[in-house]
Amino acid sequence: MPSDNTSHAINPDTGSGHAYGMGGTNANASGESLFMRRIAAIICMLLAFSLVLFAACSPSRPANPRTGNVITDCAGRHVEVPENAQSVACLYAYTGHVCVLLGCEDKISAVVKGLKRDHLMERKIENIDDLPSPYGQGAINIEELSAVKPDLILVRSSVLQDAGELEKLGGLGIPYLIVDYTTAADQIYSIEMMGSALGSDDRAKAYTDYYRSTFDLVRERVASIPASEKLTVFHSVNEAVRTDIPGTLSYEVLENAGCVNVVSKSSELHLDGEKGNATVEQIYTWDPDVVLVNEPTACEYIKTDSKFSGLRAVREGRVFQLPVGISRWAHPGSVESPIATLYIAKLLYPDRFEDIDISQETKDFYERFFDISLTDEDVESILSGIGMREAREGSSVS
Repeated sequence: MPSDNTSHAINPDTGSGHAYGMGGTNANASGESLFMRRIAAIICMLLAFSLVLFAACSPSRPANPRTGNVITDCAGRHVEVPENAQSVACLYAYTGHVCVLLGCEDKISAVVKGLKRDHLMERKIENIDDLPSPYGQGAINIEELSAVKPDLILVRSSVLQDAGELEKLGGLGIPYLIVDYTTAADQIYSIEMMGSALGSDDRAKAYTDYYRSTFDLVRERVASIPASEKLTVFHSVNEAVRTDIPGTLSYEVLENAGCVNVVSKSSELHLDGEKGNATVEQIYTWDPDVVLVNEPTACEYIKTDSKFSGLRAVREGRVFQLPVGISRWAHPGSVESPIATLYIAKLLYPDRFEDIDISQETKDFYERFFDISLTDEDVESILSGIGMREAREGSSVS
């Protein structure tokens, strides 16, 4: 699931680098008791985390997310929502993108700061820079959120792991929906669920129909590629050596495009919550045919830094910046998964997609689903991935 669940599952105060309950010759039963309590707390938190993952990623979904005024959210919770919510707090960037997809941008009353860096979001929500941002660094500013007085709050599943954050939300008395996903099927449900909650079922269905048909089209066209001819790909996500974790949406987007994600050849990724980090040495061992990159600064870094210069993909000019539109295509948090898998498939196997004009497809995509009319220059910027999103202050690419 594209969330930072694991990183919040263990409180650093209870799982520090110090030996538990040990003080040289003063270690005693009290220390042992403290040690056992801490171990028990960690086990309970890990168990809660596994239950959240099971609920949020369960393949069993109701055919209709809504029954009366009750919505079944992505964690399987049954939540009574307002019949006509007019103020929605988007405490997860993806939910803001989906609100725009659903034509509900006028209902957005609070956002996370990341949404303010997306230029197409600025085009859709002119006052986005003035909207409050009551969530950041894994914590809700409950006073700021309360002042917004939203009718509905949209959050990630990671909030379920933090008793303090749950207490804050519960104290507001405002309904909140968990919006999260692991696979394409999960993401489709999240869009349809939000469409039901916000009274935009038709727009949600139009998009999820396109989502399914595009995935099917791409899958069918690459199905006959012999295994020996499939290109191997390393997908750089945000930082140069951060990459996909098998079983996640971004991994599925690449797999559906007919390539072999090199991380499938190794179980040695360093996992940090939702993040999978390789080493430069591992990337050299994989020596992928192609490197796809989500972040322009990371792309330039891989192309120009001497530590990567020996990679075959670098030497042969096959390091590609992925497009950036409403969100970063093929990123774990991207809503543009269907057009991303089409773009990647055409990039890697152009002879199988000669009838697809990706520039026109991009123009039609944003006009049809986001009500954004793009110029040729806009399309060029989106497909280049350059200048469509402000870099986060202090971000690192290495």
